[in-house]
Amino acid sequence: MCPLTCCADRARRQLCLGMLLLALAVCIEVPALAQSGTRNPQGSNARPAQPSANVALEGFCPVCIIDVQKWVRGIAQHQATYDGKTYYFPGQEQKQTFLNDPARYVPALGGDSTVALIDTGRRVAGSVHHAAFQDGRLFLFVDDNEKRQYLADPDKYAKADLALNGNCAVCSVDLNKQVPGKPEIAAYHQGLRYLFPSDAQRKAFLANPAGYAVKTVAPPAAR
Repeated sequence: MCPLTCCADRARRQLCLGMLLLALAVCIEVPALAQSGTRNPQGSNARPAQPSANVALEGFCPVCIIDVQKWVRGIAQHQATYDGKTYYFPGQEQKQTFLNDPARYVPALGGDSTVALIDTGRRVAGSVHHAAFQDGRLFLFVDDNEKRQYLADPDKYAKADLALNGNCAVCSVDLNKQVPGKPEIAAYHQGLRYLFPSDAQRKAFLANPAGYAVKTVAPPAAR
């Protein structure tokens, strides 16, 4: 056989092999990207943040989850702590958005299962792999059975983390009055959501939460 013909055949085989490897790489990558989104996180196009036990949402960005309903990994370089838990973000923009109104983005009951609290009276950590959205809020559950229970009757569980039935804790202590708070003016303390009629009461609460907070079931210990 002519040497030139052998070289040409070898080059064609190498080209075909290269194209096959490229096609396999694309087939592997596309499903991983398609799995991220509004559903529970099955994959991510970002490098895992390798979060510690105290990092909320397994390192996923709460702003991305709530605002665009996508599960995007955060990184340790962009983090913020709120109500005793650390949240990761992919960039400074998401971190600042969170800091402007953290109560808007943290999961219900601080990430514990509202179904477990209502049905058993215990605080049990939920999982990002069993999540549901309701009225712009994120709820985490222990397993799919709890998630199905919640979806079957969300009104029973959605307000499990609401302190004082939505009345202002500061008004109750300082003025001895029951004043309804507003959902858009909220703060979390030990996983419970407190509502206030104005930002002045919210600031007073955040300055001294122990003076206004109600006694509650202790959150689960970090695992």
